Amino acid sequence: MRYIDTNVVLRFLTEEKENLPNELLDFFKNLQNGNVKTKCLDIVFFQIIFVLKSFYKVEKNRIIKIMEHILSLDGLYIKNKRILERALELWKRHPDDIIDCYIVANMEQDGENELYTFDKKIKKLGIKTIGFE
Repeated sequence: MRYIDTNVVLRFLTEEKENLPNELLDFFKNLQNGNVKTKCLDIVFFQIIFVLKSFYKVEKNRIIKIMEHILSLDGLYIKNKRILERALELWKRHPDDIIDCYIVANMEQDGENELYTFDKKIKKLGIKTIGFE
């Protein structure tokens, strides 16, 4: 199975549809219905969020909707899809960084609730922090 790069998704999300190559439009249509299958790494998922937020200045709630849609594509295989879905769910309710939410989602899956960190605000996500004084 082939992999997908960040720039392909970003081009699809940010360009005017009439400016996109037909092949790219067809690719995403087929990805939506599962006629095309591709793998997406977690790092690509986070790069999309980072670029939408920092470069395109897309609001957090809009980014969450976009990323939920990406996760729903029938032909897109993401190894940690459930963790990414949970991270988005946490990010909806908490002002914390998406990476903090991803860490907590992984911890929840592993049945852990203690984290070595200097970040005090991550406690809002329901975990115990262990700092270094």
